[in-house]
Amino acid sequence: MAGENKYIIEEFCFLDKKEYERALKEKETISYITANTDMNDMKAVLKVYNRAVEKKSFQTVIGLEFLKNIRSRLIVSGLVTAETISEIPVIKRGTEVKKTEPLDKNDASREIEKYKKAYENASAGRTIKNIIIGFLSVIIIAMIIITAKAKYSIFTYFTDYETKMENELIDKYEKWEDELEAREKALNSGQETQQNEELAE
Repeated sequence: MAGENKYIIEEFCFLDKKEYERALKEKETISYITANTDMNDMKAVLKVYNRAVEKKSFQTVIGLEFLKNIRSRLIVSGLVTAETISEIPVIKRGTEVKKTEPLDKNDASREIEKYKKAYENASAGRTIKNIIIGFLSVIIIAMIIITAKAKYSIFTYFTDYETKMENELIDKYEKWEDELEAREKALNSGQETQQNEELAE
């Protein structure tokens, strides 16, 4: 009994060493995915699920149980339905497994690298997006400040800006009239002085 239970992962007992080793690697892959993916973001979880299903990344009960759990979470979240989400592929043991046995040692490592690169690319994309958003935010804030400081802008549209403009125009007109009257007075005064001088001669 002790010999039979030597290949144990969680509650699962593996009778085949190669199957056990693959399950260990799948468990490592699952740990990497959950550590580097926001498992509360159902869209991100759906991408992980679809990729794993498409690549047939998980073949042991450890990986299949993981896919089953996130599939159930996706359906409960309402993002997908049982009819629209892909089913979990179960590879027939003894055929596909034999075909992939030579890759067992490195397969999980490759999967981890794939997920790592995908995560790094996604992180780089988020960084660039954040920089662009920050840059645009600065421009928008600057435009709002400039507009707010302007005497007449969108911020004054619903205020008494029309009355203020009319008052300013009236003030300018009155000032212009005053200047015109002063010039006329100066001109008339000059003419009178000249006439008086001519009469005196």
